This record gives sequence, C-alpha cells and structure tokens, in this order.
Amino acid sequence: MIVVIGVFIGIQVSNWNEQLAGEKQASVLLKRLQADLKYDQEVLNAELAYQTVVRKYAMRAVDALNDENAVSDEQFVIGAYQASQVNGIWSNRATYNEMQSTGQVNLIKSDSLKSKIFAYYSEDFATNKFITQVAPYREYIRGLMPIAIQDAIKQACGDVVIEVANIFGAKLPETCQLDLAQELISETAAMLRSEPDMLNKLQYQIAVYDTQVTNVKNFLGESLKLEHAILVSQP
Repeated sequence: MIVVIGVFIGIQVSNWNEQLAGEKQASVLLKRLQADLKYDQEVLNAELAYQTVVRKYAMRAVDALNDENAVSDEQFVIGAYQASQVNGIWSNRATYNEMQSTGQVNLIKSDSLKSKIFAYYSEDFATNKFITQVAPYREYIRGLMPIAIQDAIKQACGDVVIEVANIFGAKLPETCQLDLAQELISETAAMLRSEPDMLNKLQYQIAVYDTQVTNVKNFLGESLKLEHAILVSQP
C-alpha cells in the first residue's frame, strides 16, 4: 500500500508540475503575442498617418484640376506626384507561427481566447488585397512627369525614415517647396491639365486609398480587441 500510494503521489506531483509548466509557458506566449500586437498597431497607425498625408496632396491636385481653392502650379505638380506615393506594411506573426508549428497553441486553455487568436491571424493584413492594391495612377503619373521634377520632389519632400515596430518605416512630409525654374513647373502643370484622363485616374487613386484606410482601421480595431482579450485573461 505504501508503494502504491507513493507511486500515485509521484504521478500526481509530476502531472501537477507539468500543468504548472504548461501554464507558465502559456503565459509567456500570451505576453509575446501582446508584444506582437503592439507592433501591428504601430505599423497600422503609421500607415494611417502616411495615407492621411497622401490624401491631402491628392485632394490638392483635384482642387487644381477643378480650379478650386487657388492652388498654385507648384503645389498642383507636387500634389499630383505625392498622390502616387505608397508605403510598405508588414505584420508581426512570429509568436503565432511558432505556437502553431510547435502545437503550443494548445497550452492556452480558454477556447474562447483561442478562437479569437485564430480569427485574428486567419487573415494577414500585410497581404490583404484591399490594403496592398496599387492603383494605375502611380505608373501613369510617373510616366508623364519630367524626371527633373520627380527627383526634386523626392529630394525635397520624399519619405522620411522613422522607427516603426523595431524596424524602419516611413512618413511623408505634409508640406513641400521646390527650388526649380517656374517655367518648368508651369509647363508641367499645363501638360497635366491637358491630360483628358488625369482627373478620373486621380479620383480612382483616392478611392483605392480610401478603401485601404477603411481596411487598415478594421484590422487595427481587431488587434486592439485581441490585445484586450489577452489582457483580461491573465490572472
């Protein structure tokens, strides 16, 4: 009886230790997931800030084409170019991928929380077509605009490198002034105004950006909800 009881107690202690180790590892994984979600939020917020500036430039060019708000030729040309800017976006899935490949996702005992995790990571926003789509306007305007002006805009007010989610990202300056001959700027502005498809292509570009922004906001909201669910699940 003593031997049997001793074996039984030994098994129970071993199971208890294993359970504690599993709970500890689950807690570590959930904390890492929270960190990944914070990085996702940084990336998504940086994208929203970038898109906000791009849209302002685009609307300035639309105003110029519609003869509204007295937009100068220089600001029209700058706006027309900056409206074609795109920014890279990436997701942070390292912890989730590790949990899936090793089976450690099963250490999370809450079925509700696991369902929320699976749902969030079922779609990678970095490859979502409604976020990554590049409208034809980018190729169109960069084929039309003189290289001298493109180079001047990139040098004066191109992407500024910033830190986003532990790596480099970009922001776009909200204002821009060029040191170019007025004649070149005026000729370029006149050429752009003479393009019959310019306004349509630019408006479609804005529509594509608006769709991207809506989807970025949706993913940002889901990231915040999952972060909250993980937070309240912790003792």
